[in-house]
Amino acid sequence: MSSASREEELRAYAGEASTRLVGAGQVLAGRQIMGGPARGNVPPWPGSEDRDFHGTLSAIWVWSRAQALSANDHFSLNIAAAWDFVNNSWDHFIPVALGPAASDEAAYDCAMVLRAVLADPNILGFDAEDDRRRDRASSAARLLGAYVNDLESPGGREFRDPGFLAWSLGEYARQAGDRGLSSMVRRFVEAAYGMKSPPPFASETVAQDGLFDFSCTTATRVLAVLGAEGPTPFIGAWLRERVASAIARTFVARPMDENTWNACAAVGVGRAYAVSTDPRFLAAHGAILSELDRRAELGALGRQPGFSAETAATFYYAMAVDAPLAKG
Repeated sequence: MSSASREEELRAYAGEASTRLVGAGQVLAGRQIMGGPARGNVPPWPGSEDRDFHGTLSAIWVWSRAQALSANDHFSLNIAAAWDFVNNSWDHFIPVALGPAASDEAAYDCAMVLRAVLADPNILGFDAEDDRRRDRASSAARLLGAYVNDLESPGGREFRDPGFLAWSLGEYARQAGDRGLSSMVRRFVEAAYGMKSPPPFASETVAQDGLFDFSCTTATRVLAVLGAEGPTPFIGAWLRERVASAIARTFVARPMDENTWNACAAVGVGRAYAVSTDPRFLAAHGAILSELDRRAELGALGRQPGFSAETAATFYYAMAVDAPLAKG
């Protein structure tokens, strides 16, 4: 496909993606609490009133990307209220260090702060020095950097998936221009994953215990490399030569969290296409996304069949929709 044809195809896809993300954003906006002490919170599923820190950050990402793609500020009030909730809840969810006393979800919470900030390019802009969100991202990155630097094994899953953590940290470090943090992430990724071919996505281990299995860790190890190295020609060649043969080319059945896991796989495949422009990635992304689209309701998704739309699953679905359009 010529460069002009590819750009035309992506412009058409961006219009479709905008519609999907606005739909997902509307579902999450309808769930957001807009009064009382939990104002701004986005509970994890319909009927819940739980305070959900990373879920609210997930919603911020969806709203911010929906606005960027649609060039419309439909969700500005929702975003502002959500950031108020994040700021007011910070000390409850984010510890002073990600040590043994921290919750199992604390490192993921820090990564989600970075993802929410990365979704809005204005936050890390030169005119945003006094933006409190920028300070929150800096604090989260410092905590997460120390955590990743001390990791002895890259074998964690779900909230402890080091690939997702390193991807988020690497992208943030490059966007923020933090060379020291970028170097640390590259060292971790090189030691944990290297540039070897990943195993087949479909062969990934299934969780035998626990409540969650939402992260496709084979995809996130690829994303970690992209986060650490950026969209360089060398990485494009690596994706074409060593990763394309391993990807899931269609929806993969999983006993737990299969919608979210497949959405996560589609994020990795879609991002790989954005960097490599290899049509094999785009075809696989389209096949997985087609099944997710069939299962979604009004742009939102549950973790697996029989579950109502959930914030986390909708976030991964929205990221999958957005993935081929990513620039870095």
